[in-house]
Amino acid sequence: MDKKKALHYQIKFSYDPDRGVFSALIPALGNLLATGETFAEAEANIRDAALQYLEAMHLDDMPLPLQEHDLEEGIYIRIPRE
Repeated sequence: MDKKKALHYQIKFSYDPDRGVFSALIPALGNLLATGETFAEAEANIRDAALQYLEAMHLDDMPLPLQEHDLEEGIYIRIPRE
């Protein structure tokens, strides 16, 4: 069976109680930011944003960010790549 490789990016989550909004940030992807009214919504939004960001980079023949210092302890999303 052919194994697919995956990229791993740290997501930093925060909550703003004054606005009642969760934020999700991926530093390795140019500080890509997404928000949501719930943690799950912010997580889903950052996943979608990351996939779109990486797809655009791929279509523009740009190298994908693979910096080791970005692979720190945290919550990660798995993004399949070919």
